[in-house]
Amino acid sequence: MFAGVMRRAAVLALAAGLSGCTPLGLNTASNRLDGMEPARPAVLDAFGEDRPVLSAADWTQRRAPLLRRAFEDQLYGPVPAGVKAHEVSRRIIDAAFAEGAGTLEEIEIAIGDGDAGPRFRLALALPKPLADVDRPPRAAPLLLSESFCGNPGHMGAPGLAPPRGDGGCENTGFMARVIRLIFGVHIIEAPVADILARGYAYASLYPSEIVGDNAERAQADLAALAPALAGSPAPTSALAVWAAAYSWALDVLEADPRIDASRTAIYGHSRHGKAALISAAFEPRVEAAIIHQSGKGGATLTRSYAGESVAQITRSYPHWFAPAYAAYADNEAAIPVDQHQLIALAAPRPLFVSNGWKDVWSDPNGSFRALQGADPVWRLLGAEGLTQADLREPVSGGVLEFFIREGGHGVRSADWAAFLDFLDRRL
Repeated sequence: MFAGVMRRAAVLALAAGLSGCTPLGLNTASNRLDGMEPARPAVLDAFGEDRPVLSAADWTQRRAPLLRRAFEDQLYGPVPAGVKAHEVSRRIIDAAFAEGAGTLEEIEIAIGDGDAGPRFRLALALPKPLADVDRPPRAAPLLLSESFCGNPGHMGAPGLAPPRGDGGCENTGFMARVIRLIFGVHIIEAPVADILARGYAYASLYPSEIVGDNAERAQADLAALAPALAGSPAPTSALAVWAAAYSWALDVLEADPRIDASRTAIYGHSRHGKAALISAAFEPRVEAAIIHQSGKGGATLTRSYAGESVAQITRSYPHWFAPAYAAYADNEAAIPVDQHQLIALAAPRPLFVSNGWKDVWSDPNGSFRALQGADPVWRLLGAEGLTQADLREPVSGGVLEFFIREGGHGVRSADWAAFLDFLDRRL
């Protein structure tokens, strides 16, 4: 009996870790927009002492850098930039991966100059026609992701090295079955065979190898990372480093002749959706981004008073954000920036923001209003932004897209079908 109780406790602990303590209730997100407060300040209006944006040059040369600094000051702390990563070693894990659909490699990556800097491992799956030749006839578009469970579980490949740091999770056994039941069939393992069949290379990393996902270890890891950043401002949040991890992976992946560096997309779910959105806002090499159920501190408005609050998220996960964000707990009205402005920093590139009707904690309504608030920047930069009039309207042509499906927090087959359709449209 004791063993059974401990097993149930372990399942609940893992479920809480994967969800960010998402309440698993029966409520449904509101689709009502009439009477809801729009994103503010309006994205092209005066911001602080900066005058209104009237042209594309005003945005790119003046407003965008100002907003990036504001998000570093108020939410995320310094986002590492100007420090490259490099390949240390590479090995083939499976030459007939995914029932022969491709090959699987593992790349060891070091951050900073030399090989003494912090390291992480990247799993790279390549479509079969490209994987076995030094000079491929064509290069594949890339989808790069971050995972909760470490590379072996996420890729369904036990031959990959187990994750360093705070663990990861298995994709088989009792706990994996329970987690899939709660959070969807792809919460642990990505549908890599389907991704390869569409012609995409797929790479994944476990960002907790760089900065761990608990408050105590995160502080130690942030301190250990600082010397590798060559005098750049030291990061003060896990999210800033997890966002930079996409860039460090791209340093290596975009040098691979089998990968088309002009067609690179990133994906993140939940806390990693927050990191992916920050990356899209700060990293110009990202051509497209998929932001799934990123919630507070991600794609939903801070000043949307639904779902998780600033007080709740900073109390539960203080290491995700810079200390400044916690000052807006129960005082969201005082924050000078909001997430529509972060989203706008990805313009005019394709951006796909997705959610579930039962994922009230992540506030789908606030995310949609954030997209509405960001849309003018896509228009200013000559791209058709958000063309959907409300949350229920299907994707209809804009490069700023919103998708919502039945169900709650998690990653399901319907999500991946929508992700891949988006990539087909945009890459």
